[in-house]
Amino acid sequence: MASSVDPKQFWDAKILTWEDGRYGDRPASAPLLERLANRASNSLRFRLAIARELLAPHVAGKHVVELGCGSGLLAGDLVSFGAASYRGYDISTNAVSRARELAAQQGYSEHVAFESCAVGDLPPLNADIVFSLGLLDWLDDTAIDKIFEAGDAAEYLHSISERRPTISQYLHRLYVYMAYGWRTGSYVPKYHVVAEIAARAKPHNQGPVHVYRNPRLNFATLISTLPIDG
Repeated sequence: MASSVDPKQFWDAKILTWEDGRYGDRPASAPLLERLANRASNSLRFRLAIARELLAPHVAGKHVVELGCGSGLLAGDLVSFGAASYRGYDISTNAVSRARELAAQQGYSEHVAFESCAVGDLPPLNADIVFSLGLLDWLDDTAIDKIFEAGDAAEYLHSISERRPTISQYLHRLYVYMAYGWRTGSYVPKYHVVAEIAARAKPHNQGPVHVYRNPRLNFATLISTLPIDG
């Protein structure tokens, strides 16, 4: 079934309740399927924590860009680690509005900037480090190429859902279909092969590619030109 979904409308409707459930207080008012998914999302919380840990030694004095930033949950940490600047891009204006509010409330707004922008409209990023957590799962090959083109020569760290024949991935596919895939058609997350992502990045960054896997991530994998271990 083809997708007729407007990605911006999809994420404007979804992102804040998704973040609250996966990273926040798991609201009891959520539908049953989402409450179950929220309780089973330790891998996403670990992904956020390990991305913070892996980026921390590398951001001092660097201009950092996050794509698909949502509410910018790592922005304050990266500033505290010494990043020269942080800029977050997200297709959802609701996410960007919350990111700005959080930055103002927590006192780091003068060091960060957030912008609502679709991947296809990205300007040259002029960044030292570009990272994303899960964004590539929602993109086709042309959009993935755009990310590496816009971040030309920048070091990168991206989390992807790696294609694996595992029970957790089959359960994820089932959840996606039951939660929204039956109505969004082809607009559902994809599962990638690390070598294919690395090949798409290669024309823009010739550095060695490092891969981080951890059982606590389930089938998520981090791919980076930064010297991460895993």
